[in-house]
Amino acid sequence: MKTFLITILFLTIFTSCSKNNAFSAFDIDQKQAKSEDSLQSAKFFDGTDIKGILSVIYLNRVLPDNYNDREYFYIYLYTKKEAAEVEFFLNGKEALEIKKLKPENEFSNLTSFSGDWQRYYLVAFKIQGEVLKLTVKTPQSSTREILFKKDN
Repeated sequence: MKTFLITILFLTIFTSCSKNNAFSAFDIDQKQAKSEDSLQSAKFFDGTDIKGILSVIYLNRVLPDNYNDREYFYIYLYTKKEAAEVEFFLNGKEALEIKKLKPENEFSNLTSFSGDWQRYYLVAFKIQGEVLKLTVKTPQSSTREILFKKDN
């Protein structure tokens, strides 16, 4: 009888918590939760000096119904010196399409942050393998690889 009551008690405790996740305490929708889970950041380096910061969301994971014919990334970045040219590489290959966006854009709702001092991009690449290594370069600096693994 004791074993039965202890088992029921543990089952009640564990099942009552199962409906909550890391995003339950925040007021965000499913799309925002997926984007926050997919968000990765990196720093721009010139040797050992930090020259800026980059944040990336892999849109194929967040919005698979709309973004599935290529590898799509929503990228926002800040560099100390305004770089005239920004290059994007996925697994060493250049982007097929780069669209510069305004600070308020169709992806602004995916993050809890936006600022006029950053630059925003929608970047598309040819479909690639299961592991995606994104690198961003400016004439003065570059990021280390940002690694994304596709969901199977």
